[in-house]
Order: sequence, then C-alpha cells, then structure tokens
Amino acid sequence: MLDRLTTVYGPVPSWRFGRSLGIDAVVGRKTCTFNCIYCQLGKTLVPVASLGELANPVSAYDLRKDLESYFDRMDMSSLDAITFSGSGEPTLNLQLGNMVECVRELSEKKVPIVLLTNSSLLQYNDVKENAAKFDVVCAKLDAGDQKSFRIVNRPVKGVSNLKKIVESIRGLRASFAGKFMIQTMFLRTTFGFTNCDGIALENIMEVVGKIDPDVVQIDTPYRPGGEKFVRYVKVDELEAIAEKFMENFSADKLWTFGVHDMRGKRVSWKGHESIGDEILGLIRRRPCRIVDVADSLGISYAEAIKNVSSLLDKRRIIEKASNGDMYLYPTD
Repeated sequence: MLDRLTTVYGPVPSWRFGRSLGIDAVVGRKTCTFNCIYCQLGKTLVPVASLGELANPVSAYDLRKDLESYFDRMDMSSLDAITFSGSGEPTLNLQLGNMVECVRELSEKKVPIVLLTNSSLLQYNDVKENAAKFDVVCAKLDAGDQKSFRIVNRPVKGVSNLKKIVESIRGLRASFAGKFMIQTMFLRTTFGFTNCDGIALENIMEVVGKIDPDVVQIDTPYRPGGEKFVRYVKVDELEAIAEKFMENFSADKLWTFGVHDMRGKRVSWKGHESIGDEILGLIRRRPCRIVDVADSLGISYAEAIKNVSSLLDKRRIIEKASNGDMYLYPTD
C-alpha cells in the first residue's frame, strides 16, 4: 500500500455541492487560524495566526501530478464540483490562485471550483486575489458578536477580531464576480451556549443581512470530531431558523441541512490504484460512513465493507459512533 497523502481526495458526497472532488491546499496535520469547537477534523494541531506561517506549502506542481493521476482513473462527467478544503484553512497557502488555474486547465468537465474558507484571512490582498479566481466562495460565519465568535471558533491569538473579519467578508462580497455564499454552523452545547436563538441568533442574522450573500447555508455539526460538549441541531429547528432568515432572504437563497440535499449520487471510476489508500485519503479529511465510502469510490457496499474491514484489522482506521451512525477515522 502506497499510503501517500495527496492533495486530491474523495470525491465526497456533499449535501451542499453533490459529488465534490476535494483539493487539500494544506496537507498533513490540521493547520488553522481557528480551533472551532465543532470541527470534524478535531483539534487544531498547528495553530497559525497569519499568512506565511504554513510550513512546506504544497504547490500547483504537486497538485498537477495528483490531478493527472486522479483524472486518469475517474470519470470526470460524474463530478458536480471541485472543492478546496481539506486539512486546514486553504487560504493559508499563497499558491492557491495557481492551484485554481491548474484545476481549470486540467478539468475536462467545467464544474464549479469552490473555496471553503473560515474567512479569517480575507483582509489580505493576496488572499482576495486568490479567492477571486474561484467560481464559488463559501465563507464561514458562525457568530455575529465577538463573545460568540470566541466561544465557537476559538481564534488563534493574533487573528483579527470578528468586526474586522466581517468587514473583509463584505469587501470580498462587493468585488467578487462569482457566486458568494455564507455558511453558518448552528449548534448547542451542554454548558448552555447556543447560537440558535436569542441575541446570538439576532446578531448573526443582522450581520449576514448586511453581507447579502447569494446563498445562506444553514448547517449543523452532524458528523463527529468536535468537542464532546457540542450538540447538533435537529432539522425542524434548522427550518425554524431558516424561516427567520426569510425576513431578508427568499427561500431559494436558503440552503438548509436536511432539506437541501445534493447527495445520493455515486461517482464513476475507470479504475483504482489502491482502494485502501483512497479510503485513508478520504477519511483523513472527512469522517465517513461505509455508505459514503462506497458512493465516493464508486464501489459496491460489499466491497467497501471488505476494504474497511481490512483497514480496521490492520488498525489503520477506527470506528466512532455519532448520532446513530458509525463513522470512520484514521488512527494516525
């Protein structure tokens, strides 16, 4: 087994974007400007506060090699999106713009190229220039006030305060030619904090209304990985939050987890080099159920079970229960 962690992983079944091929601009240990309480990757292992702190950044050359290998094995016509996310905050990599151009050059099917960002670095001109090359920018905003921001996102010391981050989001929104989205993770905690109601929700709605994105994604941390005191929000409560957002947004601009769902499609592959490696590369960036593995790799459920069982026996992966499902995680 080669077990080389590449810049490309998946495709993953995304409720927001369908069959989404993942691009990891960080690669390796989780490196981020935040340490969000709900993050599916767990705690931030390499906290950084600004640009230039990303150690050994991957390049467009690295991505090109990995993409060429992937595209030789995968049916590009089955993809719905190509999404930059992965092992940390992708905008930390100043090669991001060149990587987008590489993806656009090599893609046979012209699917949207999406940036998922925590929004913390959008104040920098280099980051804004890189972001401008994407077809879709999905900027995270989980709080409308500094107190909630510190509780939910736990920014690294030296990261800008929420007011400055919101200003930078609004600045990018005003100049961005593509589709601009805001994603908010709604949650509850065992110690009483929530951003689902009261002043915390009112503040989020006010800030998002001023940004005026093309789409508001109303999400909740359903997959495991974050702090044990975090609780996800049920679909009926998310729908109630969406109704409140309808004061400022039409229904077609509100994507609600459990209602808007682009999953359920399998990816077609021409062949595989190593299914075991591909499973490891996938779950290192995103906890998955066995059915997600089957859908992502275009294999039968039985074949997914066989390969997952082998990795479990070799102690390469473990299973964790969450919300009635079993999710797969790497052991290293």
